[in-house]
Amino acid sequence: MAKPIYAGSYNNRDRGRGKIIFTIIILLQLVGVGAYLYFKSDKPAGEELEAVPAPESLAPTPTHLAPAGLPANVETYTSASRAGIADARAAMDAGQLTDAQATLNQIVATTPDPEAIELLGSVNMQLLKAPLMMPGKEYYVIQSGDYLQKIAKKYKTTVSLLKTMNGLESDTIRLGSRLLVFNGDFSIHISKHRNELDLMLGNQVFKRYSVGTGKFGKTPAVKFTIVDKIIEPPWTRPADNRQIEYGDPENVLGSRWMAIKSADHPELTGFGIHGTWERDSIGQQSSAGCIRMLNEDVEELFDLVPRKTSVTITE
Repeated sequence: MAKPIYAGSYNNRDRGRGKIIFTIIILLQLVGVGAYLYFKSDKPAGEELEAVPAPESLAPTPTHLAPAGLPANVETYTSASRAGIADARAAMDAGQLTDAQATLNQIVATTPDPEAIELLGSVNMQLLKAPLMMPGKEYYVIQSGDYLQKIAKKYKTTVSLLKTMNGLESDTIRLGSRLLVFNGDFSIHISKHRNELDLMLGNQVFKRYSVGTGKFGKTPAVKFTIVDKIIEPPWTRPADNRQIEYGDPENVLGSRWMAIKSADHPELTGFGIHGTWERDSIGQQSSAGCIRMLNEDVEELFDLVPRKTSVTITE
């Protein structure tokens, strides 16, 4: 009798069924693993990994924070100063000098913007020298016995400034006439580190000048007072005590000399503020100890500040 197709003993048939069952189980496991991997990867882009906050030491610095040592609103006030300077220039072009002055004073009071300070000095000098009113200016009626030196001393100003403000070509004045006078309180502050001289009106910068100070820090950082003023000064050379007249190429004092002395340090002698023809020496430590300025700058300052003006020098 022919055997069936799957002929064989019962034991062989059991082993065949076991292989089939085992294969089915393996296939089911593979299908399950594949499904798991498929559904796990089927997430929206950006959700593959959970965002982990960076440690504080590695976290990026916010871009809006200012560098160390500067106010947090440095960008704000810088842009504000740029806009303010533009407004001040527009006011100057329109002849509105007092408006320009007020705008620049506000800027300089909040940030030492070099452009604003330079522009403020220009505006202040225009207002001071012109026959225009400004804070610190007033009219004075000439009395019997008055003369320019007496009026200048009364208002702690200079004859040169009085003549400039009033367009006078001589010292002659008339009884009963009105004079524009300036009663502002000038002082001088000098920074050795910056090689800058600030002419102060009260507690505000009136004008800034670049200066030369003593080599190797020889300029004393103390408070002085202007005690003498000389036009076209002679110079006594320390090496041989020879007096060298103004105009001689060896004379190092330039066109003006303002002698300064310190009440607290009377041993400090021979110091002063003077001019120079050595333009390259300005802005650095270049002198034997005095404060040197460009001749045109020292001549301007000379006409503005009287004797007894305080001069404070800092490191």
